[in-house]
Parts: sequence; C-alpha cells; structure tokens
Amino acid sequence: MFSTKDLASPGPVFHGDMESVDRIEKTVCPRNCFDTCGLLAYIKDEKLVGITGDPEHPITKGHLCAKATTYVRRTYHKDRIKYPLMRVGKRGEADFKRVSWDDAFEYITNKLAFCKKKYGTQSVTEYCYSGNREFLGKAISGRFLNLIGASRLVGSFCLLSGLSGATYTNGTQYVQGIEIWSKKAEVIMIVGHNSSFTNVHSLPFIWDAIERGAYLIVIDPYLTPIAAKADLFLQPRPGTDTAMVLAMMNHIFNKGLEDKDFISKHTYGIEELKNGVRDWSLEKAAEVTGIDPHKIEKAAELYAKNLSHMECGWGHQRYTNGHQAQRAYSCLAAICGHIGKEGATCNYLDMNAYNTIRPEHIASPLYTRGFLDSEKVVYPRGAPHRTLQKRLINISTFGPALREAENPPLKAVLSWRGGIISQLPNANKMTETLKGLELLVSSEIFMTDDTDWADIVLPAADTFEQWGIHPSYWHHYVQIQRPVIPPLYESKTDIDIWAELGRRMGHERFFPKTHTGLEWIKELLPDDFELTDSMDSEMIVEVPEKYAPKVPWSDHVFNTPTGKIELYSTGMVDRGRRYPGEWNPIPHFEEPGESPISRPDLFKKYPLMMISQHAPLRTHCQWFNIEEIQEIEGPPGIFINEMDAREYMISEGDVVKVFNDRGEISVIAKVTNRIKKGVVEINSGNWVKSGSSANVLMDDTIGGPRDVGAGVMIAYDFERDGNTIAYFNCLVQIEKQ
Repeated sequence: MFSTKDLASPGPVFHGDMESVDRIEKTVCPRNCFDTCGLLAYIKDEKLVGITGDPEHPITKGHLCAKATTYVRRTYHKDRIKYPLMRVGKRGEADFKRVSWDDAFEYITNKLAFCKKKYGTQSVTEYCYSGNREFLGKAISGRFLNLIGASRLVGSFCLLSGLSGATYTNGTQYVQGIEIWSKKAEVIMIVGHNSSFTNVHSLPFIWDAIERGAYLIVIDPYLTPIAAKADLFLQPRPGTDTAMVLAMMNHIFNKGLEDKDFISKHTYGIEELKNGVRDWSLEKAAEVTGIDPHKIEKAAELYAKNLSHMECGWGHQRYTNGHQAQRAYSCLAAICGHIGKEGATCNYLDMNAYNTIRPEHIASPLYTRGFLDSEKVVYPRGAPHRTLQKRLINISTFGPALREAENPPLKAVLSWRGGIISQLPNANKMTETLKGLELLVSSEIFMTDDTDWADIVLPAADTFEQWGIHPSYWHHYVQIQRPVIPPLYESKTDIDIWAELGRRMGHERFFPKTHTGLEWIKELLPDDFELTDSMDSEMIVEVPEKYAPKVPWSDHVFNTPTGKIELYSTGMVDRGRRYPGEWNPIPHFEEPGESPISRPDLFKKYPLMMISQHAPLRTHCQWFNIEEIQEIEGPPGIFINEMDAREYMISEGDVVKVFNDRGEISVIAKVTNRIKKGVVEINSGNWVKSGSSANVLMDDTIGGPRDVGAGVMIAYDFERDGNTIAYFNCLVQIEKQ
C-alpha cells in the first residue's frame, strides 16, 4: 500500500550531477490534470536525463506526482512508435508495415480526397481530447479542418453537464485560488473530487487549513484517502447527490440559516426554490441516498453557519442527472451567501483555461472571454467564407454519431491526443463501428487500443519535443511548453503533422513552412498579455484579473439573463424553448438512467452499481503500459464491499468476471470497506486489449441538460448545453472464475 505522501514528493527525480548537464530548462506538464505543474528538464547531449518539479511555481512548488517521476523513462520507452506504419492486415489485428512519411501523407490525403468526392467534405472529422491538453495544436488542427470543410468536434465527455448546471446558476465559471481560500475558509466541503489522486498539489494547502482549524467535509461514494481525513464523510449511493443537497437546502430554510440579505440582493427565484425543495425532508433524502439523516443535518448546518468553501470535482455529474446535481450544489452555496468572498465560493472549473467562447448569437451578453483566442488561428484571414460554416459532432456521442450521421455519413477520422476505444464507453460496440470507416488515422506515442484499428499510425512527438501553451483550469498560472529536445526517431510534432497535411491538401498559404511554434503561440495570445512580451524567457505568468478574477463574483456581477444568481434558471427556460432536453429551472432529483430504482428489470440481472475513479498513478489510459507503474499498481482489480464478497464467495485476489449485456472483463478482486454494499469500483483507463477496461461495460448515454440525440448538430453552447458521458450509469454482475 502507498500513502498520500507518496503522490506528491518534493524530492528530485534527477539523481546525477546537476553541474554535468548542459542546461536546465523550464517547461510544464501538459496532462489533463488540475495541477498543471511547473517542471525543470535536465538536458545532456540533447538528451532528456532528468525531470524535477519547478520550485518557483507558486502553486506546485517543486513537487511532482509519482507518474511524473517516470517521464524520462516514458519518453525513451522501448515501445515508442518510431516511424509511420500502414495497416496490411484486418482492422484490429495490429498487422502493419513500416512506411515513409511521404507514403503516409500520400495515403491520408488520397483517402481524404476520395471521401470528399464520394461522400462530401463533412464526412471527415477528427477525434481529439486531452492526451496533451495544450491549446496550440488544437488551434492548428482547427484551421486545417475548417479549410477542408470537415465536420468539427465539440464538447467534452467528462465535465460539461456539471459546467452547465453551474453556469446556469451564476454565469461564467471561475475558481478562487487555493492559496486564498485555504487560508480563510472555516469549513471546506469537497464534492466528488478525489484530491488525493487527481489534485495532489492541493493537499499541502488543505493540510495547512486543517492545522489552523478548518473543518473538512467530504462527499463521495468511495472512501478516498482525502475522505479518510475528513471530520465528516457523507457517502451517497452513486448518482443521488442531488437528493441530499435538496434536503440540506430545505433544512437550512426551515431553520432560518439562509443568508437572507445576500439572497435578497443577489439572487433570483428564491420562492420557486423553496417550493421546489419543500418535500425533501432529511429522512426522505436518507432513504434515497443511504446516508444517515443526522449526518445530512450536521453537514447542512456546519456549511450554512460558517465561512464555507466548496471544492467540486466532476464525479457527481457523470450520470444522466449530472447537470441538476451541480445546479443543486451551486444553489446551496448561493442561499448561504458563500459566493464572492475570500474563503467562500463554489469552485467547479475556471474558464480562463479555455478559449474565448462565443455563443451562437455574438451580440449576446452571455459571453465568456478566455485569454486564449483560437479563432484568430482557426479562422485565418483570407480563408474562403464558405469553409467556415461546419457541421458539429458532439464528442460525448462520438460512437452514435459515427453510426447514425447522414448526408453525409462520417467516413474518415483523424485521431490524436485521445483514445477512441479506451476512453469512450461501450468499447465493443465502438470497435465494430470503426470497421465501417474508409480511413482511421491514429497519431500516437505507443501502440494503444486505437492504433490496432488504424489504417495509418503516425509517430507523435512527446511532451518534451514540441511547442505548446498551458493554462490551468484549477490555478491562475500559465506557461509555455518548449521543445527541450528534438523529436526522437522519425516522430513529428502535432503542428508539423497538421501543417503538412494542410499544405498537401492545397492550403500552402495558410500553413507557411517558415512559421515557428513561437509565432503560432503569439497569434493565440492577446496583445496586452504579459507572456506575449516575454516569450523568449521562461516565465510562469499569472493570468490577468480581467480573465481570471482572484475572488470570483466579489463584484456581485453575474452574467446570467437576470444579472443575478439564478436559483430559478430563466436561462434554462429560454434554452429549453429552442432545444429538447431536461431543462427544469429548479434543481430537482431524478434517478440515474441505469440504477436499482430506475431499472428494476435490469437490476435483477445485474445487481451491482459500478463506478470508475481515476487511478492514482495514471492519467486516464496514459502510463498504463509503463512497467514501474504496473509494478506498483499490480494487476487491474475491482473493489468490492466485504459483505458482497462473502455473498458471492469471493476472496481477496480471486480472478473474477464482471459483465452485463454490453460485454465482460476479467479483473482481480480487492475486498474493502471503502465502498458501500451493492457498489463496485474499477479504476478508469485500463486498456481494452488488457481485458480489464471498465469502458467495455458502460453504456453510451449522456447527461443533460440538452438532448443532442446522436450528437450531429449545427449549433452548440459549450458552457450551457452540457453532455457529460454518464459513465457511472452502469449495472453489472460479478462471478468468481
């Protein structure tokens, strides 16, 4: 077993003589992680020989997580893809031959031209997520896809249902920095957020807050390491947070603990909210959630009576009802007046870490101004206007879109920075779907689930071999990612791949060979941004206040339709007039789409609820193949309550089959009391070809509020339409093998 202390070690990873290296360069970790750590790269003879944390970073302060300590070994891993590959066998057989880059580019462009002629330009799309979360490459790919007239990928499969719920409550989302709230909050409430694994650099701040007397409440269906440190731990049945929060608000109203002055001045719809929660007694919530009513009562009163901060992760909104769960939490903060104060806010996501987002109606006051403006790159000056209006594909319904898109169908996918098979649900159905494509390209570092099904595999440059720009969605600091070593073997950077494809598709004008990564980055940044004037330095720059307020909503300005915090959401009412979906303007509880209550028929066959948390030593499916990580983690497992284990005659270490109508996997039983009876947990990110991926068992349903069907659209609002994949709507059965 490891302790949480192992997850963020300040000790150096480079053990050689620092004076013997040629240079030390600042860079940044680009993983999809809250922390976005500053790194120091040690270079000798143009080789990366060591990585340490950057002690000058104001938040991460030189600490590294365990996986980052293996960066050098990962970069030089024996299994890195070294040159382009072309499929010679059937899809899924992983049978390839080595080809040149010219051959690979020619095959891709010929296939794209074929699809364009036979089906139409919008038969082409990309698949991209967050294997490298920086924004420069995504802007260049966007330029290419727009110029060729492809369908554009939008959305996010992991967090947008919750973002919509938060945005409909108090407008554009920003976070209060942990360096501020951790010094002031009297009560800290952590919701659906395993800080111990996914946000390890928050831990020193939280421990300091506890040392000075802050009270810690954790709400999670799994007893995580941070939950084990809590003064009060609430463990709801998966997908029932909303019921608990509605009862908390009702209790606060009944006891007169709400902040009446704040509500009067800064909220809209208080009477509607009171009516909406009136039937939610503590006992009713206890029956639904499985939490002792006295614990719900205690949490409500502690939160209401003290200066309280709420730190929301994303686990609680990975259900079909996820948008209403976050709506409820955001309203809870509002009625207690815990908004706009040092030490009191409701953190969900900081939109400074995203591009400027313009809704369908540009004149709309509901306008989020991120400091990165990718539209300057994506829509180049002088490009034919006809190429700029695109069909949109929702990434949360990528599988259904591949199967159901018409006029034209989707026939070519350029995949990079993401795992179609390993990260999207219903993996068996997805692999069958991929068989119908005319072209699948996978740009990767290793031979993953996706590469086995590709026609062309391109060797991607690693993190330390290319340019990028990295803001954080948790803190307010941004860094430039620089290539500290040249690309290894025959690998190419993401920018080079997209630019060369653009030139070969006839758009040389918009992809000049002389344009450097630094010049591309400058196009993304506002002219008045400090980083623009210091590109040749290695600065860690704080995002200006106008893009990322230190204490969000301290001015009590909320960009909602009423200009106030909307307890009754007029924004949802308006959006619901235009699009189908679940637009109830008052937070309310509905059972998840696949639960013991909503699907009693299915529950008879599959009586266990499965959830999937992030592994402590990986980021999604990354690092799954790294030997040091495998040695620490051991074989993939399933956590099962000891009472369920006895019922199924399963012991620690037994090989078990986990299955439902969508598929089956084989894992090792890990018997524990950290999870409730009737619930099992399998870490996310296991590769499908390992036979242990939880995604094989998950359905490809999504959360609200908007119902996008198969996700083929012409308009989409990133902040307000939602659509997190309902990963945790999953019933399974287990048996000993």
